[in-house]
Amino acid sequence: MGRLDGKVAAITGGASGIGEATARLFVEEGARVAIADMDAARGHMVADELKTAGGEAIFVEAHMEREVDASNFIRRTVAQYGRLDILVNNAGMRLYQTVVEASEESWDAILGVNLKGYAFCAKAAIPEMRKTGGGSIVNVASQRAFMAGGNMVQYDSTKAAVTGLTRGMALDHAMQGIRVNAVCPGPIFTRFHARRAAAAGKTAEEFLDEFGRDTMLKRPGTPREVANCILFLASDESAFVTATCLLVDGGQSAM
Repeated sequence: MGRLDGKVAAITGGASGIGEATARLFVEEGARVAIADMDAARGHMVADELKTAGGEAIFVEAHMEREVDASNFIRRTVAQYGRLDILVNNAGMRLYQTVVEASEESWDAILGVNLKGYAFCAKAAIPEMRKTGGGSIVNVASQRAFMAGGNMVQYDSTKAAVTGLTRGMALDHAMQGIRVNAVCPGPIFTRFHARRAAAAGKTAEEFLDEFGRDTMLKRPGTPREVANCILFLASDESAFVTATCLLVDGGQSAM
């Protein structure tokens, strides 16, 4: 038996990185999944691969900063599967600017995706979870909620706000059987970092030699390792865990 047998999960940013790894793991554990992403080509590819492997999956193209898109994603999930048990808020964006360099437009963009999008999805998901007696929401925040990244003031601020959103929603909806937690990844090597390596004229191996070197474990994490933590928080194994922010950073933030 899988740890998510009979569960329905909606995952934003599910076309790549941590979101894709989470979708694949959830299907392995028996869940039916819906993934949302703005990358339609890759999103359809991931959903098709999950179905080819014997899972149940749908893809919905969505820009999570738009409430209408977030609501439509949840509506499509419930229309397909009849219920919603798990929401993983993962879609996000990064900007590399100081507060002096940041524009009003860039603040609106990153707040829309990294914070408002999480709230919009939760707003649509919570009433559906209530219908079946509860559920689990897992927000993907970041180690940067607690540590400054350098030239990342907008990203750091939005991820800190996600931890506050997590605790506030957990308190507001605990009596409805809805648990809300966050994972806070540190250096995780994804396709995003592979592109950064290429832009810097480095091979993935060269980038990996440097990336994550200052964690206690002397390496970066993988999307699958974060997905394993999301699985724990989404499953009934964490039934007495809510309002927590789980650092998944190889011990870096403790150094």
